[in-house]
Amino acid sequence: MRKLFLLLLFVFMLLCGLVAFTPLGFVLNQSGAGNFVGWAKVDGTLLKGRVSGLYTGTQPIGDIDLELRPLSLFSLRPTYDVQWGGAGGRGTGVLTLSRSALIGRDLRLQQELGALEGLSPPVRAMGGSLRLNDGAFRITPSGCERASGTLSTNTLTTLAAQYGRQFGQIAGPISCSDGAFVIDMEGVGDNGDRVEIDARANFAGFGEFTTQVETQDAQIVIALTQVGFQRENGRFVYRQSRTLGVQ
Repeated sequence: MRKLFLLLLFVFMLLCGLVAFTPLGFVLNQSGAGNFVGWAKVDGTLLKGRVSGLYTGTQPIGDIDLELRPLSLFSLRPTYDVQWGGAGGRGTGVLTLSRSALIGRDLRLQQELGALEGLSPPVRAMGGSLRLNDGAFRITPSGCERASGTLSTNTLTTLAAQYGRQFGQIAGPISCSDGAFVIDMEGVGDNGDRVEIDARANFAGFGEFTTQVETQDAQIVIALTQVGFQRENGRFVYRQSRTLGVQ
């Protein structure tokens, strides 16, 4: 019994050693994560590593540090605590890798609008940022299967402040439909101005969004028309639809 115990202990320690030195790049390649995103370089091991130059389509994401939750190996689904930074944004969350899906939860992030390559120059020039709180997702090779969380932006707040006006935060849920991420946000200003933002994007590089603003404020109207909004049925509307090349 003593010899059997020592043998089992030796095998266990050997497996732990192999796991500790397994390259993170090998794990990512085997997990199928490349079906969803690309990267320039991977350093470190299964236990702790860094992914540099992460991107999706033509949108750079930045660098991600990953630290394994060791007990997740028993389920053969490595789970990592993640810290992300770069490309105008930063965030934290928990990421689980498997061959069939990429799963995220407890996501919190902030992304500067000006760093989003898919937006037109006038919109990027408006400034402001996007924030995600309590985010979660499940992505499969066919696209977004499930998503949740609250997305908010202070973009119109920033724009209005340039004209001495005030506008509150715009916020709404994030979800999935037909493999794409879907965003529905709205906000109401102190003077009754109303904003609605509807957006959709997928990993094939397609994205579209529509912003509608109801306002009687002449200064806000001037600001909106200068960045490309058009008057439609008493509202000021901005639409953008674009298919990006996939790298």
